[in-house]
Amino acid sequence: MDVQMNLDVIGMAFGVSPIAMMLVAPDGRIRTCNAEFDALFGYGPGALTGALVETLLPEHLRSGHVALRQAFNVIPAKRRMGAEREVKGVARDGTVLPLELALEPVVVDGGPHVIVVALDLRHRHAQRERISSVMDAASCTMVVVDAGGRIDFVNRAVTPLLGYTPEELLGRPVEDLVPEDLRVAHQVYRRSFALLPDVRAKGRSRTVTARHRDGHGVTVEATLDRIDLDGQTGVVATLVDLTERIETERALAARAHELERLNADLEQFSRGVSHDLKAPLASIAGLLSLCREDFAAGETADLGDNLARAAEIAEHSVSEIESVLLATMTTERGIARVPVDLGGLIRQLWRDLSGGAVSARLELELALPETVATEEATLRTVLRNLLSNALRYRDDMKAELVVQVTARQTGEHLRIIVSDNGIGIPEAVLPEIFGLFRKHGDRGGSGIGLNLVQRSVERLGGRIAASSIEGEGTTFTLDLPIRMEGEA
Repeated sequence: MDVQMNLDVIGMAFGVSPIAMMLVAPDGRIRTCNAEFDALFGYGPGALTGALVETLLPEHLRSGHVALRQAFNVIPAKRRMGAEREVKGVARDGTVLPLELALEPVVVDGGPHVIVVALDLRHRHAQRERISSVMDAASCTMVVVDAGGRIDFVNRAVTPLLGYTPEELLGRPVEDLVPEDLRVAHQVYRRSFALLPDVRAKGRSRTVTARHRDGHGVTVEATLDRIDLDGQTGVVATLVDLTERIETERALAARAHELERLNADLEQFSRGVSHDLKAPLASIAGLLSLCREDFAAGETADLGDNLARAAEIAEHSVSEIESVLLATMTTERGIARVPVDLGGLIRQLWRDLSGGAVSARLELELALPETVATEEATLRTVLRNLLSNALRYRDDMKAELVVQVTARQTGEHLRIIVSDNGIGIPEAVLPEIFGLFRKHGDRGGSGIGLNLVQRSVERLGGRIAASSIEGEGTTFTLDLPIRMEGEA
């Protein structure tokens, strides 16, 4: 074969347009190059003829390439384009060229030679960089997986989502992003997806769990689409973080639940108010009627008492309505915490509620600093209602009502225990005592006090529990996350 053969003709035999080609002898010297090859490496016509092929390699690869070339001469093997084996070449001016090579063993002048076809990958790299920059600008994570299930590309959004850098993931199996207990199944799903018809495979989305770099699961919405990767079918997976959406949905669900509860309370409120106000309004109407009759008859002896009684009933009813409204309101705006003298507050409430009755005694035991920081108005509501209940449900068979209030710091909580030796609460009634309009016995009251107590305790971020033995008394235990004096 003439060594000055037209390599472009051979190129056309390969089924390609004129591209960079050269013929290399068994000793590694270049026999001839076509114009495209000379132009690619920046040499003039014939300048490379007789030069060792290692001249076109980076200097640090030249010595190792000699052994590879000699081994190839022993067992020559054809290598076609598309093998995804990128190599580096060096142009005359020192520019490093990313290349993909095809090798075709031939016999020239009775000896083994090889035709080398070089494909310049700079345009492909530039195109990939442009695509990468666009994909890196996306807020969602995009993972490109090749036909073998390995990650070919991933954008920068993967770092905040899954903790990896893109460089860490390139070339790794996509199953590394799948929880360990699902990896085997995922391989089956991935292969099955590749066999789906294009219509069914396009834009498939589902909610899945991706594995973070530290091992925890991240809930994402994954959308899968097929793409062509250099003649092979790959998949691009678009991952959208659902964490914020899930938290928002949870918050909305909690809000909806709260609104449902509030609506139920308001319904009970309307029924309770219509029932509880009927009697006082009738009493007020009756008293005013008597006043009118006495006034018409000129009898004023009972007029003042009847008016005072009517006013008292009206004021009491207004107070009850305000308490119900407070109980059914959801207040999101906080009240400032201030130092509160807990002992002084309890003693003041006891004096106001008991009226100094000698048959009622308060026992106070506080193992606390002088003050605690809390919402004074809210805590006052809690203690007033508990002390008022103790007075209302006293046991008339006992000579003295004893109410014990103890308070101490337990870890990071303030524990307040209010106990009495009253009539107690039946076991069957105890689970319902914090419900709105739940009353026990015929001692009066509106049935909203303990519900208001529970809401107030929850407002303070605490918990309340009740225990009771009928005929012996009742105990309420409050645990409040409350700061002591001097704490930040």
